[in-house]
Amino acid sequence: MFTAPRLCCLLTLCSLTIGLSAQSRVPQHPLDALTTDEYWTVHDVMQQSGHLTEKANVASLLLHEPIKEKVLGWKQGDAIPREADLILESEGKTYEARVDIVGHKLEFWKEAPGVHAPVTAAEMGPVGEAAKKDPRVIAALKAHGITDLTSVHCGAGPLSFIVFQEQEGHRIGWGSCTDSHGVYHSWGRTIEGIYILADMTTKKILDVIDHGSIPMPKGDTDFEEADATPAPGTTPLLVTQPIGPGYKIDKGEVSWQNWRFRFRLDPRVGPVVNMVRYQDGDRLRSILYEGSLSEMYVPYMDPEEGWNSRAFLDAGEFLLGGLIKPVGPDDCPGRAQYFTGFAPTDKGAPILKPQLACIFERTSDNPAWRHLENNLISGRPSRELVLRTAAVVGNYDYLMDWIFQQDGTIRVAVGATGIVEVKSVKEEMAGHPMDNGKPSYGTLVSPNLVAVNHDHFFSYRLDMDVDGQKNSFMIDKLVPQQISARTRKSIWAVESSIAKNEKDAILDIDLRRPGMWSFINMSQHNAVGHPTGYEIMPGMTAISNISPEDPAQKVGAFSEHQMWVTPYNPDELYAAGVYVTSSKGLEGLPAWTRANRPIDNTDIVGWYTVGFHHVVRTEDWPVMPTMWHDFLIRPMNFFDKNPVMTLPHQP
Repeated sequence: MFTAPRLCCLLTLCSLTIGLSAQSRVPQHPLDALTTDEYWTVHDVMQQSGHLTEKANVASLLLHEPIKEKVLGWKQGDAIPREADLILESEGKTYEARVDIVGHKLEFWKEAPGVHAPVTAAEMGPVGEAAKKDPRVIAALKAHGITDLTSVHCGAGPLSFIVFQEQEGHRIGWGSCTDSHGVYHSWGRTIEGIYILADMTTKKILDVIDHGSIPMPKGDTDFEEADATPAPGTTPLLVTQPIGPGYKIDKGEVSWQNWRFRFRLDPRVGPVVNMVRYQDGDRLRSILYEGSLSEMYVPYMDPEEGWNSRAFLDAGEFLLGGLIKPVGPDDCPGRAQYFTGFAPTDKGAPILKPQLACIFERTSDNPAWRHLENNLISGRPSRELVLRTAAVVGNYDYLMDWIFQQDGTIRVAVGATGIVEVKSVKEEMAGHPMDNGKPSYGTLVSPNLVAVNHDHFFSYRLDMDVDGQKNSFMIDKLVPQQISARTRKSIWAVESSIAKNEKDAILDIDLRRPGMWSFINMSQHNAVGHPTGYEIMPGMTAISNISPEDPAQKVGAFSEHQMWVTPYNPDELYAAGVYVTSSKGLEGLPAWTRANRPIDNTDIVGWYTVGFHHVVRTEDWPVMPTMWHDFLIRPMNFFDKNPVMTLPHQP
C-alpha cells in the first residue's frame, strides 16, 4: 500500500536554481549525464512536436546511451552523439519517445499499450486532496475521532502488481491517511483501518474501506530533535589531507591510484559507473564497461488487507525527483567532494539537485597484507576511494557505495537506514514470543505500533568487459572427493565449467554446494597461463521465500536467484523490466532468459542480487541504525602477482 508519508517525501522536489554556472553545459563523453541545456532541448522538441500537452506528464527522461561500439571507439575531439528516451503519461495512457538532442528532432513517438508509466507528482498530489474532500473519507475519519483535517495527509499510489479488477486498463491507486499532529513527520501516525481506492487519471475516489478504529500511537517519533551527545570518553578523531585528495578528475574521468573510471547520476537507478579500467604497468586494462543498480524489490509480510498488497519496486515505480537524494556532512567526511545532478519535472524541465553524490578517500585501518616471519612483521597499510550516494524512497534510505580498492577489487555496498514501515495496533506491550503460539508478522517497537517484517532485494547490472568484450562465465564448483590415505578420508577439489547458455548461469548460493563465479577472457592469459578474470564474490545475502506464484513475487522474480548472466543487449537494462507499475510480472530477467541464448565467448552482462530479510528490532525505531550488505568484484588470475606488494608504509 502507498502511504501518505511516502507520498509527502516523494513530492518534496528540490527546485533550487543556484549554482548553475558551476555545472558543465557541454557533455565531455558519450556516457555523461544529460546537461541543463540538453534537458531544455528535449523539452523544446517535445513542446514543438505538440506531444507535451497540458495533460501529458513526463514520467521518465533518461540518457539513451549510444551503441557500445561507438562509445568504445570514441576519442577526445570526436562528435558526441546524444539522445534521450522519454516515457510520458497522458489521460491514463503511456507513450514512448526518443529525441535526437544534437539534431534537435523527435525520432519517434508511439503509444505503449498494456503498460503503465511510472507515477508522477502531477497525479499523486491531487488524489490526496480529493481524498480529504470525499464525504466517505471525512465520515471514516470522524468515526476514528478525527475532525481536524489540517494535519491529516492522504495519499494513494500505484500498485506494482495486479490486485484489483479496476486496474485492467486504468491507473489505480491504493492508499491511506496519516495524522502528523504534534510531530514533524507522519511516520508512525497512520490512521489504521481506513483505505482508499482511487483513479489516478480522473482523480476520483472509487471506494473507501474502513475496518474500524485502532488507537493512534503517541510515542516519540521526532528523531530530528535527538540530542547529539558524545559517549563518555569520546575524543576528537580527525583525518586530514593537507595537500588535497589523492585522486584527480579530468573531463569527468576519475584517476585514483591505478584506477580510471567515469560515472553519471541517473534519475532512475542512481550512480552508473562506467569505463572502469586499471593501469597495469604500461597496459590500461578494461574491467567493467558499466555497472549500476537495476531494481529494488521490497515486499512486506503482513496478511491483513491494506498491508498484503505492499510490495514495492522502488527504482522503476517512483522516479519523482530522481531515485537518489542529497548527501550531507553526516554522510560524507569533511574532505569529500560533492557532485550536482539533475532530474526532470513533470514537464521535462531540469531540476538542479545539489550534493547528489560525494567522493572521498579513506584509510581502511586494515593491512593490505601482512605476515610475521622470524619475529619480523612485514606488511602494508591500505586506503580506498569511495563514491557514495543515498537512495531515498519514502521511509527507507539506502547508502549506495562503489568502493575502489588498491588490490584491484571493487566493493559494492548498500547500507539500509531510515524509518521502518509501521502500523497501528491495539497492543501496548509485547508478550512472550511463545505465549500464543501464532506466527509473528512484525515487532512491537512502541506502544500501539508494530514494525512489519519485510525483505530487501537489490539487483545490480554488471556489464563486465574483462580485457575486452568477449568474455565467458566460469563456474568453479568445490566438490568433495574420497581419498585413501593414512591421515585423511576426504578432501574437496575444484571442478570448472563454462556456462554455454543463459540457463547454465542462473545460480543460487548454496553453502552445501559451494562455488565461485568468474567472468574470464579465454584469449588473454596471465604470466602463468591462466585466462584473466574477475570474480563476483557474494557477501551475506538472501533469497526470496515467497511463493513463485504470488503476484507480488512475479514482479520481483529476479530475487529468486543471486546470479544471472545474459548476452549484452542495450535494451535490457532493468531486472524487472522497464514498466513495473500494475505489472503482471515475470518481465525482465525471467522473460529474457527463457530464450536460453548463448553466452560463451561473447559480450555478456552479469546480474547479481543483494538481499536480506528484515525481522525488525525495537532498536530499529524511530530511526534504523545503518545495516550494510555488500559483494565484491575482485581479480581472479587477472594479475601476474599480488598488485599491492609494493605499497608504501603510510596509507
